[in-house]
Amino acid sequence: MTEVEQLAAQVPGGGPPPRFDRITGPDRTGTAFAVVDEVGRFVDIGLHPAWWLALGPAGVADALLEALATARLKAALVPMILRRHGHTPSSILVVEQHTVGNVAFLDAARGRIAEASRLIADADPEPPAARVITGTHGLFRLHVRGSRIDRAEVTGVPDTDRLVADAREVLMALTSGHATDDRGTR
Repeated sequence: MTEVEQLAAQVPGGGPPPRFDRITGPDRTGTAFAVVDEVGRFVDIGLHPAWWLALGPAGVADALLEALATARLKAALVPMILRRHGHTPSSILVVEQHTVGNVAFLDAARGRIAEASRLIADADPEPPAARVITGTHGLFRLHVRGSRIDRAEVTGVPDTDRLVADAREVLMALTSGHATDDRGTR
């Protein structure tokens, strides 16, 4: 059971749902993690001390993006989990109800995310230009199209604190809409 389900199960149903300001998602090794708010907006990112052995410099960028995707998927599941535990719906519309453990539950969440991405992409008739956003230290580079992340990379042999600071800076800039690419364009 996830921390979302544990909290929802502890609070009596029928009333207002608990708040989920910070939802954490790990990568598959558990050494990279990301934190998002209840609607999936980036809050923070980090690495546990064992990341170098588990991921190495070649795998850390993908692990950070995987952790962010995991946290966002968990955030997308919150409304369904809350409803399952008898909480009144919040302002977030839950279109379909499925039982946790049922494959359809995760498929429905993935479908909602894919549909939202498609609608956002379709709203802009011209595809956004590809750009690269680099952190102040030059250690973390994010390849994006509009606000969609294509991939990330780590350059050089990173110091953990500087790498995390770069990744945090780049992701904050991207989600705030204040990101400029290597050429200084938004």
